[in-house]
Amino acid sequence: MSVPLRPGEHQRRILESGRHKEAELVLRKGRWFFNLVVESHDAKPVAFGPVMGVDVGENNLAAHSLGKVFGGEHLRDRRDRHLALRRRLQSNGSPSAKQKLRQVSGKEMRRVKHTNHETSKAIVQAAIKAGVAKITMEDLTHIRARIKAGKRVRGRLHRWAWRQLQTFVEYKARAAGIAVEYVNPAYTSQMCSCCGHLGKRSKHRFVCTHCGLRAHSDLNASRNLARIGGTAVPPRAAVNTPDVGSVDMGNHVCISQ
Repeated sequence: MSVPLRPGEHQRRILESGRHKEAELVLRKGRWFFNLVVESHDAKPVAFGPVMGVDVGENNLAAHSLGKVFGGEHLRDRRDRHLALRRRLQSNGSPSAKQKLRQVSGKEMRRVKHTNHETSKAIVQAAIKAGVAKITMEDLTHIRARIKAGKRVRGRLHRWAWRQLQTFVEYKARAAGIAVEYVNPAYTSQMCSCCGHLGKRSKHRFVCTHCGLRAHSDLNASRNLARIGGTAVPPRAAVNTPDVGSVDMGNHVCISQ
């Protein structure tokens, strides 16, 4: 069959932006969709600008050093509900239960992917608006092997799509000319982003007993990542850290001791 392609203005701009690659024809809920991959070149690299740190997690999907936290409570609740449903279907074992299980699994993966796309797009848009030249994220290689928690928590963390979110941020950033760097995450959640001393973290709250900083723990970690990316100094457990200048904390500026 020969079917004419009638793209809208938005689709036409995408088609003209690069080279056409593989395509796929998909039937979903009685409707046909034509998915065409277009390979476009990355934008000219941003030469100068600040560094943005992005911390990913499970309680909160992500937090960036410009002051934004992306909550993950709703997605985590929906995934827990899907997990309970999958267990019931698996224990049933009937052909209809297996068919329903495939539908549920596919729906869950699509929801997570959609959420990660939305979150990564918001992060990169914030970076573009702020003139960011580089985004620094945690190197989560072998993170699942390092997880130490109860069986239920381990199961939930093993299902979390951390790397997918980071990959989406990376390719969207590179398309906008923003460099991406992965660094060792050691002590980024325990170190004060203001003075560099080790502080105390309790769930979403971080308190530094040295300089008195009180901040959201994920925001504090993202600012540590930004500092590491800006100074090329790896995190360490030393009590005293070298002077790395000022770190913008939103309402005030902290100077390293």
